[in-house]
Amino acid sequence: EGFFQAANGGTLFLDEIGDLPLAMQSKLLRAIQERAVRAVGATQEVLVDVRIISATHKDLQAEVLEIGRAHV
Repeated sequence: EGFFQAANGGTLFLDEIGDLPLAMQSKLLRAIQERAVRAVGATQEVLVDVRIISATHKDLQAEVLEIGRAHV
């Protein structure tokens, strides 16, 4: 059972979300959008109903602007 499945019907707190690698952030976003997760080794997704609270010490707006400037 993963964190999303354990938190099903409740709240999942994600700390320091700004420190996650971009690849992991995209996977997290997909799980949030689809409201479904697939455990490692599983063949099917499981629907989850999870409220997410996240925190970070980073200035995410500044981070997004910096990434935008780097790709210009």
